[in-house]
Amino acid sequence: MKPNDAACLTCRQKSRKCDRARPMCKRCITKGLQCGGYPDKFRFCGIASRGKWKNRDAPIDQVSSAQSQASKSDSSTPSRTLPSSQSLTPNDRPEIEQVLGSADAATLLSHCESLFLSPDILANVETDDRIICPHQIAQPVDSGENPYRRYVLPLAYEQTGLLYAVLALSACHLGHLKSEKHLYEAVAVDYRLKAITELSVAIRKVCSGDFNDDDRDGLFATIQILLLHDICESGISCHGAHISGAMSISSQLMLDQHLSISDERTVFFLGNLAWLDIIRAFSAPGRLCFSQKLREKLLSLCNLRFESVNGCPRELVLLIGEVLERAKARSTGTLETGEYSDSLQSLITKFYTWDSSRCFYPDDNPLWLCVTEAYRHTCILRTRRLLDENISASEPCIQESVTAILDSIAGIPGSSPLIELLVLPLFMAGADCLSPHSRHYVLLRLGEIKARSEMGISAPQTLLEKVWHARAQKPAHDRSNVPWVLFTHSSESTHQDDYLII
Repeated sequence: MKPNDAACLTCRQKSRKCDRARPMCKRCITKGLQCGGYPDKFRFCGIASRGKWKNRDAPIDQVSSAQSQASKSDSSTPSRTLPSSQSLTPNDRPEIEQVLGSADAATLLSHCESLFLSPDILANVETDDRIICPHQIAQPVDSGENPYRRYVLPLAYEQTGLLYAVLALSACHLGHLKSEKHLYEAVAVDYRLKAITELSVAIRKVCSGDFNDDDRDGLFATIQILLLHDICESGISCHGAHISGAMSISSQLMLDQHLSISDERTVFFLGNLAWLDIIRAFSAPGRLCFSQKLREKLLSLCNLRFESVNGCPRELVLLIGEVLERAKARSTGTLETGEYSDSLQSLITKFYTWDSSRCFYPDDNPLWLCVTEAYRHTCILRTRRLLDENISASEPCIQESVTAILDSIAGIPGSSPLIELLVLPLFMAGADCLSPHSRHYVLLRLGEIKARSEMGISAPQTLLEKVWHARAQKPAHDRSNVPWVLFTHSSESTHQDDYLII
C-alpha cells in the first residue's frame, strides 16, 4: 500500500495512524472495530439531491483510470474486472459512506472495490444486504442473526462465483424495482452467466477432492442464490437442474454420513435446497432428487432457522417427502397401484393426526400455529391430488382444506413477516377455490406479499388464472378437476418446466 493512500474512515474519525491494509485496516480489526473502508477511491461528478451528499457531487467510479494504472504498475498480474452498470442516475446512487450495516458486508464491499466495481455495482451489493437478505427469513426485526448475511456475504468475499450470483440477484431485483430493463435483462444476465461458469469450475474442484469447507459451501450457496434469482425473475427455474447436482455432490461426499451439528453452515444451505427440491417436485414428483435418508439427516441437524426461512415445519417436510417419494416410484412403475394408494391414504391420516402444538417454533409468536396449519392442509391437498388428480374441487374433503388454509392465513396480518412464507399455501388453496370472492382474496394476499418482499411472484398468479379460466370454460354439469400441473409444461414442447412456487 502506498504511504500517501488515505487512511480508513474509522482511523480518520479517531485521528489515529492507519496501516492502510486492504480490504480492512488491521488496526481496526485488532481493536474489534468496524473498519469504515476507503471511500476516497471515488471521484465526484454531478449533483446529488439526498442524504449526506445533498448539494455535493455524486460519486462515480474511476474504472478506466484504475485499470490503466494497475496495468502500468504490474502488467504481468491479470486483474479480474466485473462489468459496470450505467443504469442508475446520480440522484439514485447510495451514500457510499453508509453502505452496508454489517461488518461482513463491509468486507465484501471492500472486496468489490478491489475488483474495480462502480458505485452502481456497489448499489447491487447494498440491495442484497439491506433489502433482499431481510426478506429471506421471517424475523420480527432485521438482526445480525440473519443467516444470509452471516453465511452468504462472507463466502462471497472468498468465492467469486457466489459473488457473481449475488450481484445477478441484486441487479435483477433492483432492475424490476426501478423498472430498469438494462439491469435485469443485461447486467443480471451477464452476472448469472459468469456465476454459472464459475460454478462449473467449483463443481470440478469439489468433485476432484481438492477443496476446503468454503469451496464446498460456496458451491451450495451459489446454487441457492441462482434459484432465488429464478424465483425473483419468474418462478420458473432454469437452474432447477442444479438441485440435482447438489444432491449428486452430497452423495459423492457421503454427507448423509459425515455431517454433524457443527457443520451449521453446510446444513443451512443443504436444508434449504432439500426444501426447494420438494417445492419443485410438487409439480413434477419424478424430479425429486434428495433422498429421504439425506432429508432426515439434514433436518435432524437443522436449527429453527429452517422454519424461519422456509415456513414448513420439519416433521411435515419429512411426511410430504415420503408422499413425493411414493409418487416418484409410481411414475417409474416401481410401485404398484394398490400399494401406492394404501401408502398415500396412510400418510393422509398422519397429516390429519399430526399435532402442531407439539412443534418447536423459532419464537413465541402465536401466529406460527397459523403458518403450520396452512402448510399441513397444503400437504393434505397435494397428497389427495396425487392419489386422484381427477377428484372434483367441489368435494368436501378438498374444500375443507381450502377453507382451513384461507382461514389460517386470514389470521396473519400483512405487517407480519410470516406472511411472506405463505406463497405455496395460498397457491394450493387458490387452485381449488371455486367462489369469486375466495379467488379475489388469494390474489390480494399474493399482491400483498409481492409488495412487502419486493420479489416477483408472477408464476403462482399466472398458473391460477389459467386454472380458473379453464374451469370457467367447462359445462355447468362437468365437475371434473382441472389440475394445475397441466399448465406447468413448456408451451413449445411437452417439457415439464421447473416451478418454484415459494
